Amino acid sequence: MFVGVGALLVQFAPAASATKPLSAPVFSSKATVTGKQGKPLSFTVKTKANPTADVAVVSPLPPGVTFTDNHNGTATLSDPTPLAGSYSIGLQATNTTSQANTTDQTVSFTVTSKLPLIRHVFVIMLENQDYSATFGSPTVDPYLAHTLPSQGALLTNYYGIGHFSNDNYAGFISGQPPNSANQLDCLGSGYTDILGGFDEIAGIQQGAGCVFPSGVTTLANQLDADGLTWKGYQEDMGNNPTRDNGITCAHPADGAASDPTTAASTTDGYTTRHDPFLYFHSIIDNTGECNQNVVPLGDTSGNMPTGTPAGVTGLTTDLASVATTPNFSFITPNLCDDGHDATCVNTTGAGQGGGTAVGDIDKWLQTWVPIIESSPAYQQDGLLEITGDEAETPTLDSTACCGETVGPAANSGGNGITGPGGGVVGAVLLSPSITAGTVVSKTSYNHYSSLASIEDLFGLPRLGEAATVATTFDKGIFAH
Repeated sequence: MFVGVGALLVQFAPAASATKPLSAPVFSSKATVTGKQGKPLSFTVKTKANPTADVAVVSPLPPGVTFTDNHNGTATLSDPTPLAGSYSIGLQATNTTSQANTTDQTVSFTVTSKLPLIRHVFVIMLENQDYSATFGSPTVDPYLAHTLPSQGALLTNYYGIGHFSNDNYAGFISGQPPNSANQLDCLGSGYTDILGGFDEIAGIQQGAGCVFPSGVTTLANQLDADGLTWKGYQEDMGNNPTRDNGITCAHPADGAASDPTTAASTTDGYTTRHDPFLYFHSIIDNTGECNQNVVPLGDTSGNMPTGTPAGVTGLTTDLASVATTPNFSFITPNLCDDGHDATCVNTTGAGQGGGTAVGDIDKWLQTWVPIIESSPAYQQDGLLEITGDEAETPTLDSTACCGETVGPAANSGGNGITGPGGGVVGAVLLSPSITAGTVVSKTSYNHYSSLASIEDLFGLPRLGEAATVATTFDKGIFAH
């Protein structure tokens, strides 16, 4: 948000007082502001002048900060969810005596936090494998089971929130619990809207269905509102636009009875149900933003599917600089590379030829994780989380943690169909702010914990069930 130096000149300024001598503006308020991340911050800028000065901001505003000239010699800088860090804001006061008079001031903001200054979060979501099949099998997937934990923090008691896939993805970015349609991947209900009221107190959408109403807020909406950026990178999206129903923001038509992407084709392993952003009207109804932000992953050289709109870029291209890297990136491998398909149908992607489901995962991660880790944004202030949606293989695990509650329209067995949750999948966290080789075995986490942790890092309110969890990524994980 910019306001030019001359944009707020004093055409509507009050007339000069006849009883006081004319004077050029002088800032009378302090030039330093302090606050704490997550606590609302408001600061009044004051000037002295005759006639009364108008105040303008003449430098880029930090994310989430708004500026208002009150046209009485004061202005207000405010942020309901301030982001930790130090920022400088250039201000200019202007009035007119016999000629235009201007005075400049730089206001320094310092917002503190108990958490590290992480500004770029990456999430890679894998499929179906329980902890024993991934982190517990170093002979099959040594990179995931051994190499990556040795670089960061291994969370041995990390849980999915339900069965099967889609409810875990949707809950990860919204805090909304499973319902009887999305916990079955919308295979029976189709791509249909969720009908029902909204529990304002708990922040939970009632009713069953797959696409949440526009009033349901997601992490993406929160980031938008705070001036931060996000993107969903979907491997193979748009490889077959007819199958996928598009190249970007690709999803079935509203109300469609079926989804042609439920199974992979030989050239396309994208599936809508593993793309969380496409199950919220607050995202898909803004087609321009959705087409820019929910995009194909691209390949390691940055090449995108044929027909990708001009200006739409994949992960490799975006990682080239801090400025082009989103603050939040959700990365979904295709149905082979994420470990979903034990026998791969599609022939695309970096994980082909791993030999087993977890072998395909391992090969894909060995290709993409170093690209993320070598990026300027990750090295500056990044966090990469790698986890699975649910524990389904080798056995269906429906255990839960962290006080998880049953969704408003979940099947009688609970969110896990045969039990209360999605089972133990484990997670590994990588960051320059994490001590290599950390193992966290005495604390439990789930997808709501991840959402709450990401919201805490960005100074955002917690959504839905994320407001109920007692455990987040905190001092037990991050080095200080």
